[in-house]
Amino acid sequence: MNNKKQTIRELIQSHGSIAQQLHQLRVLKQIPLDKVSHDTGIPLYVLDDMEIGRRSLLLSNLHILAKYYGKKINIQLVD
Repeated sequence: MNNKKQTIRELIQSHGSIAQQLHQLRVLKQIPLDKVSHDTGIPLYVLDDMEIGRRSLLLSNLHILAKYYGKKINIQLVD
């Protein structure tokens, strides 16, 4: 299991900062992934894949999660 934890940690660090932020918010608030799934209606496998960067983030799911964690979304187009 230690190898799996290390692999997940490496995946989180190597993928986009939004995935990392979602994971860190959940861990900081000490909320199990299955509770987030139950409370938001987002399937557990989707949340898991999102947090480790295996799944693209849908804006609708990101909006739900931001509201759940008490955060706002700021999207910018830059050159």
